[in-house]
Amino acid sequence: MIYLVNNLNLLVRRMLDERLKPHNLGGLQYTILTLIRDRDGISSAELSRRFFVTPQTMNESVTALERRGLIARKESEANRRILIARVLPEGLALLETCDKIADEVEAEVFADLPADKQDVLHDLLRDRIGRLMQG
Repeated sequence: MIYLVNNLNLLVRRMLDERLKPHNLGGLQYTILTLIRDRDGISSAELSRRFFVTPQTMNESVTALERRGLIARKESEANRRILIARVLPEGLALLETCDKIADEVEAEVFADLPADKQDVLHDLLRDRIGRLMQG
């Protein structure tokens, strides 16, 4: 079953990457940008934990978004060694466009799955993720 979940993830990621390409954004960058928008003030270290990558790897992605003028980082008032991120207006505008693309991909992937089955799948996946995040 893990193989199937991973395959679905890879196939959807490929679709998303293809559709985001005209906006010079990959699926991972889009997801990072979304998380920064939704969790204003998140640090690169927190992002790396959420994406299960090293802080160095996450820093490369975040720095690329920062260079493009999509996000800004500043020192945390609580700890100056921690850089917190926020999405800039250009990033918000790009997210508005890319959110629509992601919604279209999701709609395509699940178009033939009845709404009640989509709800069950959603609940099951959220439950498994929550369980594993606690452990």
